[in-house]
Amino acid sequence: MLPPMLESQDRISWKSKDGSFNTSTAYDLFHPPGPKVLWSSLLTGSFKIPKNCFILWLAIIGRLSTLDKPWLHHIGGSCILCQDGVPETHDHLFFSCSFSRRCFAIIRQQIPLPWPHRDWQHGVHWASSRWRGKHVVNAAFRSLLASIV
Repeated sequence: MLPPMLESQDRISWKSKDGSFNTSTAYDLFHPPGPKVLWSSLLTGSFKIPKNCFILWLAIIGRLSTLDKPWLHHIGGSCILCQDGVPETHDHLFFSCSFSRRCFAIIRQQIPLPWPHRDWQHGVHWASSRWRGKHVVNAAFRSLLASIV
């Protein structure tokens, strides 16, 4: 809230910690950072591939264009990869789909990739606590997820 104007020498100035104005401090003031999510380590690191990181980010937040979305019901809800008549969801694509499991098995022959979970959210939590973005396995994991989708 601005103070009332008194006399003719009114002046508004920006006061920051060091006394100067810059857009970074203004942005931080109006858009404070939110809480850090645990899975952010999966999207960072020296081996990151932007396209794969973007697809992984969409998968983690549940925004991939799977056929279980209400706006895609006109296409049909069953998985087009395995054609088993099972609804296409994130859990199905990454854990139950016979086609993606065959792809995963081929990749696991080349890369020993331990994956103990059969649930998307538990798997993301496990991976984010185990891999910190700078590990080569993390790059393989992101590539794997991007190739399945």
